Amino acid sequence: MRISLSFYNKNFKGIPRIFFGINILFFILSTSCATILAGKKDDIKVYITSNVPEAKVYDSENRLLGTTPFYYLPVKTNEEQKLKVVKENYETQEIKITLKEKLGFVFLDALFLGIPYIYDKVNGAIYEADINSIAVFLPRIYSKTDEKLNVIFEDVEWKIDEGKSIGFDGDKPIFFKKSNISSFIYKNTLCETSNKSRIVGVNCDDDEVESNLLVHANTITIKPVINSMKIKSEYVKRKYVSSIDLNVTWLFNKRGDRTVLEVKDLIAFKGADLSLKSLIAQALKASLTNVASNDSLFKSLMDESKNNTDPISLFKKIELVTTQIPAFTKNKDLIQYLMKGVVTIKHNDGHGSGFFIDENGYLITNYHVIKGKTTVDVQLNESITLTAEIIRGDEVYDVALLKVNGKDFRALTLLNSDSALAGEDVFAIGTPADISLGQSVTKGIISGRRKIGEKVFIQTDVAINSGNSGGPLLNEDGKVIGMVTMKLVGGGVQGIGFCVPTNTILEVLNITLKDKP
Repeated sequence: MRISLSFYNKNFKGIPRIFFGINILFFILSTSCATILAGKKDDIKVYITSNVPEAKVYDSENRLLGTTPFYYLPVKTNEEQKLKVVKENYETQEIKITLKEKLGFVFLDALFLGIPYIYDKVNGAIYEADINSIAVFLPRIYSKTDEKLNVIFEDVEWKIDEGKSIGFDGDKPIFFKKSNISSFIYKNTLCETSNKSRIVGVNCDDDEVESNLLVHANTITIKPVINSMKIKSEYVKRKYVSSIDLNVTWLFNKRGDRTVLEVKDLIAFKGADLSLKSLIAQALKASLTNVASNDSLFKSLMDESKNNTDPISLFKKIELVTTQIPAFTKNKDLIQYLMKGVVTIKHNDGHGSGFFIDENGYLITNYHVIKGKTTVDVQLNESITLTAEIIRGDEVYDVALLKVNGKDFRALTLLNSDSALAGEDVFAIGTPADISLGQSVTKGIISGRRKIGEKVFIQTDVAINSGNSGGPLLNEDGKVIGMVTMKLVGGGVQGIGFCVPTNTILEVLNITLKDKP
C-alpha cells in the first residue's frame, strides 16, 4: 500500500512534510497493520438467497449450514467449496465458492523518507471470496397429473429508448439497440423446459400452422414487456460472467389483446459465457417460472382459459353482397370461371392464396398468410397485381378479411358448410409452392369432420401444399364449403388436409351475405 503526502501538502500549505510523516508513522506503528490493510480476519461472508424462502443449504458432507437467506462463512482453504440448496417440491441446485489467497507481503513507503520496504502481515495469508452474494433460482417440480395451462408465447415488447445505456461490458458501455436482440425469439428458451413447467407453449412447434390446431378461443397469450434492464459483464477466472437486473411486466391476454392479468416482476440473473440475447432469454425464463409458481395466480389463469362466455367474433357486423355462379355444361368451363375469383397473396416473407366473396373487392384468406402485415400484394388470375388492406383477422381461427379497391371482381359463392357430407367430391384451387407455375387444381373427397379442441374442421384428402393456404375448397357445383388451412404429414400420415368451414369463417369475421339484387 503506497501512501502519498501530496494530498496533505495540497490542503495544508506551509506545514513541514516531515511533521506529517512522523505522525502518520507513529499511527501505523501503534496499530495492527494487518487490521488496517485487510480488515478483520473473519470478514469473509457470502450472502446466499433463493427465490423461495427457507431453502436448506448443505455442505459437501451433507451437513445443514442454514436456510436462505443467510450469510455463509467459507472455510479458509484454496479448494473449491460445493454447497447444495434444497427445498421440497423444487429442483436442488448446486453452488460453488472458491477463496482467493492474497500475498503475505505488501510494499510500503517509509513515509517521511520515501524509502520502499517489504512488510510481512502478522495475520499470515488473507483470503477473499470470488463472489460476495449468490441468488439461487430453484425451479418448481410438477407431476404429470398437475393441470397444465396451454399458452401462446408472443414476442417481447420493449419500453427502452433506442441508444440508451443499459450497462457495461468491462469498462465499455453497452447501448440498447433493438435490432441486435429483437430477432431472438425468447420462446425457444421457454419451450426447452416447458415439459418441466405447468405453463406449456402451444406455439413451440416450428410449424406454427400445425400448432394453431391446439389453440382455442380462450387460449391465453403471454407477452413480456421489458421496462428497463441493467447489464454488467466482466472477465473473471478466464470466463465472462454477466449479470442482469430485469424489470419486466407480463401481460396475460386473450383474443383481441384483452388483458386479463398483469404481473410485474424484478429479476436478478447471473450466468457465465452468455451472449446478451441468451442472458435476456434466461432471465425471462427465470422470471416467468417464478410467476407461474404462484398458485393463486395460476388458478386465475386456468379459470380464464376455461371461460366460454366470450363471443366467437371480436368484430362489428359487416354486410356484403354475394353472387350466384352461372350454370356450366362442362366441368373445365366451370373451373376456368372459378379460377378468376382465386388470387395469389404475396409479400416479402412468402405467398398464399385467397378468393373474392364480394364483387367490390372483399376477399378472404388465412390469418397466417398475412400475419404481421398491414398491406399485401394481390395478384389476380390475369396477372394484374393490386394492393390489399387487411380489414380484420383472427389468429385463433386462422381467418382474415382483406379489401382491394375496385369493383366487378369475380366473387365466389359460399355454401352453408353444414350441407357438406363425407364422401362428397371436392376440389381445391390455389397457388403451388413454385409461384411461377400459376394456379393449380386438385381433386379429392371429404373424409369427414374433425373436432380439435373447440374447433371443427373439414377433413379432406385433396392434395395440398403450402401455397394453397387460404384458397377455396369447392363442391362439384363450384360453391365454396371451406378454406384450406393446413395439412398433416409424418407419423405414417400423408395428405390429410384441414379446411375452415364457411360457417365458421362468416361467424368469426361477423360477415353477413345478402343476395345481389
